[in-house]
Amino acid sequence: MECEKTLLSFEEFCNYVGIGKTKARELISNPCCKYVVRIGRRVFIHKELFDEELKKNAKYGLTM
Repeated sequence: MECEKTLLSFEEFCNYVGIGKTKARELISNPCCKYVVRIGRRVFIHKELFDEELKKNAKYGLTM
């Protein structure tokens, strides 16, 4: 029984989206970003919230 992760680490996020680290840092550096979770100094990306944001932006053709 395999459980799907809700929070992705920074490297997992880069692999999931298929982008480089520089572009990923640019995406998550926005203070209004709702899918970023900071725990101490570590940064995680909430996969479901990111997917919703991506679908919303893709639907309207907006840039993130």
